Amino acid sequence: MGFKFSFVRYLFLFVIILSVGCSGLSGLREENLLLSKRIQELETEQYMLESERRSLEEMLQGTGATVNVKDGKIAVTLPSSVFFNSGQATLKKKAKSSLTKVGNAIKNDFPYGTIRVEGHTDSDPIKRTRSIYASNWELSAKRAASVLHFLVGKCGLDSNRLYIAGFGEYQPIASNNTKKGKKQNRRVEIVILASR
Repeated sequence: MGFKFSFVRYLFLFVIILSVGCSGLSGLREENLLLSKRIQELETEQYMLESERRSLEEMLQGTGATVNVKDGKIAVTLPSSVFFNSGQATLKKKAKSSLTKVGNAIKNDFPYGTIRVEGHTDSDPIKRTRSIYASNWELSAKRAASVLHFLVGKCGLDSNRLYIAGFGEYQPIASNNTKKGKKQNRRVEIVILASR
């Protein structure tokens, strides 16, 4: 009786383990299918994002602006040396035609969604215009605001879609220990947060 009881008990445990294993395996298969689907969606998003970036880059050739992907969003970078005089936040006259081209491209190709206009500087303290800009934060925010006002006023972008952010020297893309690095860090970026 003991052997028969033990055999039945072990057989019962084996059936339970087998059924739990099968349901666990089924769950893993389901999870794998969901992950595969998500990977395909992300690959499609990446392809579309890269396609949009290349298209915008072609439209903006000759403007001094560059187009890249920043944190999964399209970003148009305007180098300060092309668009502003040192320590100033007023757009250069010769930069306005380039910025018009940028604004029109954004208006036509990205008619929906939110756009953040970011100002960035190098780490050098403000000297000549210290009475106007207490720090690089103020200068970067004012440059972003100048670009925003131009995009709204001259290019007709919807003001409800745009906002500014002044990052000062706190989000460098290159070293502030070299002239070349500082030049890269002085920029305004137009980040298209949502395009649909």
